[in-house]
Amino acid sequence: MDNKGANDWVDIIKSQVDIVSTISKSITLQKKGKTWWACCPFHYEKTPSFAVNEYEQYYHCFGCGASGDIITFVQKYENIEFADACRLIAEQNGITLPEQTHDENVAKRKKKMDRLYALLKDTAKYYFNNLKTAKGKPALDYLASRNLNNETITAFGIGYSIGWTEVVVYLKSLGYTYEEMIEAGVAGKRDDGSLYDCYAKRLIFPLINAYGDVVGFSARILEKKDFAKYVNTSQTMVFDKSRCVYGINLVKKFKQNNPLNEIIIVEGQIDVISLFKNGIKNAVACLGTALTNLHAKELKKLTDKIVLCFDGDGAGVKATLRSIETLVSNNFNVYVASIPNNEDPDEYVNKYGKDKFAEIISAAKYWVEFLILKYAKDYNLNKLEEKNKFVIECLNVIKNLSTESEKDIYLKLVHKLSGISVDVLKGDMNNEPVQFAPKESENKDLSVNKGNAYVKAVRFVLRALLDKKSYATLSDDIKDNILNNDFKKIYQYVEDNKTSGENYRIGALFEMFDVENNPDINSIVGFEITSQEDNELVYNDCVKTLIKSGLSMRQQMLTEKLNETSNEDEKREIKMQMLSIINQLNKLKK
Repeated sequence: MDNKGANDWVDIIKSQVDIVSTISKSITLQKKGKTWWACCPFHYEKTPSFAVNEYEQYYHCFGCGASGDIITFVQKYENIEFADACRLIAEQNGITLPEQTHDENVAKRKKKMDRLYALLKDTAKYYFNNLKTAKGKPALDYLASRNLNNETITAFGIGYSIGWTEVVVYLKSLGYTYEEMIEAGVAGKRDDGSLYDCYAKRLIFPLINAYGDVVGFSARILEKKDFAKYVNTSQTMVFDKSRCVYGINLVKKFKQNNPLNEIIIVEGQIDVISLFKNGIKNAVACLGTALTNLHAKELKKLTDKIVLCFDGDGAGVKATLRSIETLVSNNFNVYVASIPNNEDPDEYVNKYGKDKFAEIISAAKYWVEFLILKYAKDYNLNKLEEKNKFVIECLNVIKNLSTESEKDIYLKLVHKLSGISVDVLKGDMNNEPVQFAPKESENKDLSVNKGNAYVKAVRFVLRALLDKKSYATLSDDIKDNILNNDFKKIYQYVEDNKTSGENYRIGALFEMFDVENNPDINSIVGFEITSQEDNELVYNDCVKTLIKSGLSMRQQMLTEKLNETSNEDEKREIKMQMLSIINQLNKLKK
């Protein structure tokens, strides 16, 4: 069952089951005013910031930003899939769900995936138990040489493949087919049709997703041979290396009982394992691939702060630069830690211990400072031409920062390194091309800054409309000047339902969007209009700001379009549109 094919299930559950009673089975809620409060179950905190809205049937954490409805909560709290969350809620509340006769293909796919998950779990157990046998001695000797204890080995489920066919025979004895072994990426087929273990004679590192499912394996050769040092599971129905974050399951478990200030990203699984063994349990790694937007999405569920700690060689620096771009574009606070003498995290923590490594992490530089200092090393600042290139590189980065105060801080650093005055740097900055910029969204909302007055105004207006405030009215002026596609969708939702006389509610946003991973929508869900005498005045001011800013940005867009076209008819049309906007802006000034 997928979300689209389960509308009947969702409607039945949401109409018959109360979110407060469901969440109360897992955490203790206390009612204050109209809202129920608790310490968030998805991040460590001492002061309750997790709010449950009984009327609208949704929850929102003002600490970590977690948001959702009754199904989302059960899905996330129990670490289960959407369909399983629906079934669990139904079973707990004595609800009989309708048969999904129209999604037979979805049901077959889910059944196959469940089968592969079970096979991979049994395979991981088999490899792990091999360490207890005499044939597992080569692996145990290697693990002992890395000073890995039983607790660490067990936590990561490290195992060993003792030969070329043993796992195939074992899985066959459990009832799995050869096709399933191949589909799971455990076995390969020889020319004669027989199967072999894809990870034969290697140390096994199970790859486990955030929900605790084994999705694949990474295997390391123990002897020096003409084989690849590491072999990872290829793409399968349940494994995608562009999404898999090694160690994320343990970080998620750690967060349930401890404050998680940041996640450290290192290069390899041995780094993650060594740090864990030394008491640093917030490290993860990507597997043989650059950090992707999908990796970032997985990490975003747990934290907003990332510390990159890659090796200091050329490959490590390149990985750091690529990762900075990906993480910044996904709105993370990014820091870069540098280990002395180009040692890797595994070497350093085993040599100097947890406290010394913690000092390295504490001294990590904010990504902007890291890049500026890197550029200062890349260029000879005693040569005028190279100093100019250094300045251009730096300004390309600084101009994308969100606040003037932050820009000023780093312009002063560039001034210190280059000797060029801050005023001159500021003047040049406005004319430099952008190298890469944090992506607000795929909507390309005409340079709208999330923290500016325009977005705050839109947020207030939309929330007032959703809350059915008496002073909040629909108008074409508002509609025409909401430029973000997601915000437009919310306005259209209110307009459609209000026109038809249907009920509309903020809880519907959880059906329309992935709220938790959409900062724009999450900001509306997490925003509450407190009761004040001047709220109507505030609303009217916000409408005016929304219209004025929207017109200005449309004017900017038309100006750029005018400069790009050579067609006279098109120019004439653009000028007429610009004149209309100017007239509207002049009316607003009166």
